Amino acid sequence: MTRTRYILVGLLTILSLGCPARSIFPLFEEKDLVFNPTLIGTWVNARQETMTFERAGETRAYNVTLRDPKGDTARYRVEWGQIGKIWFLDSYPMLREEGAGHILPVHMFHKVWVRGDTLELASLEGDWLGAMADSNKLTIPYVRREGEVILTASTKELQTFLFGCAEHPKAFGKPGQYVRSK
Repeated sequence: MTRTRYILVGLLTILSLGCPARSIFPLFEEKDLVFNPTLIGTWVNARQETMTFERAGETRAYNVTLRDPKGDTARYRVEWGQIGKIWFLDSYPMLREEGAGHILPVHMFHKVWVRGDTLELASLEGDWLGAMADSNKLTIPYVRREGEVILTASTKELQTFLFGCAEHPKAFGKPGQYVRSK
């Protein structure tokens, strides 16, 4: 699969959860990470797209493979942590193909709910961040590139920001739902 197709498959799967915001810096520091063995395994949504979580070696992170019904795949590194009482995932693409060194692996943040064999994810909405920036209400560092707001805030600033906006009705999109398949 070409690098472009690989990246598109991953973006389309993530975009199905909403129009995610992107960040240059991660949401968590190493000390903030939590390993949740409940996530390990394969989850499937109504469109038969799968998301397979595997432990990333001896770390508290996961390697996640997204696969569409045609078999096209994308891989992400995912970290899990809590801010206040809400659980979040920080995902960023794993780019190992030769010649992919010029691609910056930006972070995308998702609120997460795990209830038995159901996994729900809601992405921090890029459109909402854009509206906040347009009205001068976005209080953390960012840049605009071709109209898109890209967060440049530090990890600490991101955590404080998400703590404050996690319950805002427009900050996160409608959750995508997956059920455990194995």
